[in-house]
Amino acid sequence: MLKPKKKITKRELKQDKFILYTLKAREYAEEHARTLMYVGIGILVLILVITMYISSRRSAAEHANQLYGEALFEYNRMNQSKAKEMLKQLLEEFSGTKYAGQGCFLLAKIYWQSDQYDSAKIYFQKYIDDYADDKLLTAAALAGYGDCLLSEGNTAEAAKYYERAARVDKDNPLAASYFYSAARAYFEAGNNEKAQTLAQLVVDDYERTIYKGKAEILLNMIKMKT
Repeated sequence: MLKPKKKITKRELKQDKFILYTLKAREYAEEHARTLMYVGIGILVLILVITMYISSRRSAAEHANQLYGEALFEYNRMNQSKAKEMLKQLLEEFSGTKYAGQGCFLLAKIYWQSDQYDSAKIYFQKYIDDYADDKLLTAAALAGYGDCLLSEGNTAEAAKYYERAARVDKDNPLAASYFYSAARAYFEAGNNEKAQTLAQLVVDDYERTIYKGKAEILLNMIKMKT
């Protein structure tokens, strides 16, 4: 007499499938062992490269910070020559870092303070082109470039830079000063219409600053001239 067939349970079916998948995975691994080894090595190398890159960037930022701090110390000691030397080294060795940007602005400022306007313009412009990530410093760099132009007698161009500085951030504590400087420079350059517009802006928008009174005087001067 034939024995009845044993019914396969769901659990046994799952176990059979698991065994089958395991065997297939083993076969695939054996057939592609070299490829899998290369992939694993590639991933490991990639992880090492990324780790080294992050570590290198962190180390560069730390060294840039230290060098900038030393340059700032020399600047505060009135040792401008040493400060300039260190800031140029900072820009050369750590270009693109946050501290290189701050150093670039400080270098421009040192040249501006010593009336070396050609050199000051170079570094103010470099900050504007390469490091304009801080609104306060960007506006100050634009205004500093305008100061250099004004000292050279180029009032029309200076006015444009002062206006650009003011418009970087109209809530900047120095915005009223920049707008007034722009209005004054436009007036001296003979552009009365532009001078009047910006002087009126100072009167209307910055009434709690000392530049309101100066702008009102400038408006009266414009009226007398026209």
